[in-house]
Amino acid sequence: MPQRVIGIDIGSYSVKVAVIERGFKSFSFVEFYERPVQYNELLTPDESRAIALQGLIDDFNIAWEVAAVGFPAQKVTSRLLTFPFSSSKKIDEAISFEVESFIPFDIEKVTLDYAVLWQEKNTSRIMAVYVQKLDLAKELSTLESVSIDPRYVCVEGIDFVNLVNLGMVPPEGAYAILDIGHEKSTVTICHGRNLGYIRAISIAGKTITQAIAKQLNVPYDEAERLKIEMGQIPLVDDEVMDDISKGVVTAIRGVLDEFLLHLRQTLFTFREMEDVPVEGIYLSGGSSRLPGLDRYLSDVMKMNVTYLNCLDFHFSKIDRGEAHRHVISQALALALKGVAGSGPDVNLRKGEFAFKGDVEKLGGSVRKVAIVAGAIIFLALVNFSAKYYSVKRQVDKLRDDVTTIVKQAMPDTPVRALGTPKAALSLIKSKQAEVDERIAQLNSMVGASPLNIMKDISEALPPRDQLKIEVVDLSIGEGRVTLSGVVDDFKTVDVVKQTFDKSSKFANVSTGNVSKGVKGEVKFKLSMDLAASVKQGS
Repeated sequence: MPQRVIGIDIGSYSVKVAVIERGFKSFSFVEFYERPVQYNELLTPDESRAIALQGLIDDFNIAWEVAAVGFPAQKVTSRLLTFPFSSSKKIDEAISFEVESFIPFDIEKVTLDYAVLWQEKNTSRIMAVYVQKLDLAKELSTLESVSIDPRYVCVEGIDFVNLVNLGMVPPEGAYAILDIGHEKSTVTICHGRNLGYIRAISIAGKTITQAIAKQLNVPYDEAERLKIEMGQIPLVDDEVMDDISKGVVTAIRGVLDEFLLHLRQTLFTFREMEDVPVEGIYLSGGSSRLPGLDRYLSDVMKMNVTYLNCLDFHFSKIDRGEAHRHVISQALALALKGVAGSGPDVNLRKGEFAFKGDVEKLGGSVRKVAIVAGAIIFLALVNFSAKYYSVKRQVDKLRDDVTTIVKQAMPDTPVRALGTPKAALSLIKSKQAEVDERIAQLNSMVGASPLNIMKDISEALPPRDQLKIEVVDLSIGEGRVTLSGVVDDFKTVDVVKQTFDKSSKFANVSTGNVSKGVKGEVKFKLSMDLAASVKQGS
């Protein structure tokens, strides 16, 4: 689904909405709506404009994801500043101090932003714009009353640069876009594709209506009707007119002469600052519909004057918008801010007025993701717990089996020494090391292996039915054997000694530590050399 971006131009005569649909690689201007504002004594002007906007959105079922709104240029103050550096960080740090010297109240009471007009290596030309926070809060509150939370609150006039960069092939020199509305006219001067200067002039269509009412001494509503039906600016002696028509034309020319004085001052100021003359004017705005206005301005200003027709832009898909072509430009420029943002990045939604819609939407998305993630984690924990306890039971059984096996192999081992499989393995390795050491010692003996020596001892002794003996300890060392045992009496000790004396496998047999036990048994110790060892030594 394409994203829908709307630009909202809240004028004093009518409210306008331009709709752009943005796809992955392109965008299109697809819808435009306009509705006049109906004023009455029961509502404030802001409430009347809000109702008109709400009705327009409801009647045409306008939907959007991103909204950009123009802040009235007559409530904005702009300053051109020059800094001896081009660092954005330094500009951010210095601009508040610089602007503070121009305002008669605390800097904390304004919202400030700026646009970089041009930069050189060690120079920056900046346009600072600021509005009183009370005015901005009031504007946002009015929009909130009709459920609009704009991502961008732009300064009227600045974003005309978006039209220049995305819809036109602009002149290489300097030119002005003159948007003549109902209560004000906005002058935007560009140099090529770059913004150069803006100014709001409080002379527009309403001023002309008031002048006609005064000239002909008629009510305001009648003067408005005469302006629409008879208003024109003919060339001198261009045609014959009746008295009413002459009165209307005289009133219009009087207003235009005053307006042109301000316009010349604006163009002159820009030429003095940038040393670049303005070479042409593009007209837009509801009051630019006045017949003959383009010819009159061209003749008086001595420059090219033409209408800005946004319906000719390559991305315009509007089929029947000719009736609105004069009033499309501001709303479309705002919508393009939300699509491409190719112009100056000026947005009054800063600080305490910062746009929070993305965060709130993200918060809702995060909550949904968190719920799903929580469910997944819970199921994973359940699965893990089941597997964990299953594996734990298997591990405990293996540990018990290890303890049982070790106890069978080494009965004298205390249970606390077999607390873990690792401890049991360490104990087994220790015992294995001891056995390996004793085997090595026995293997070092000449001509006899431990098994052979034990066999020789067994063969030397009489059968158990003839001689009852209990061997308590047998120590086989290098060339020598020590045997400790228990027999029934002292005579049997002598028999055991004589038995080994007679064996050709042993020599130098001697007894020692012969003693009688508490139960009448006789304990003894028998030591003897291995015959093979004795022969090797001799």
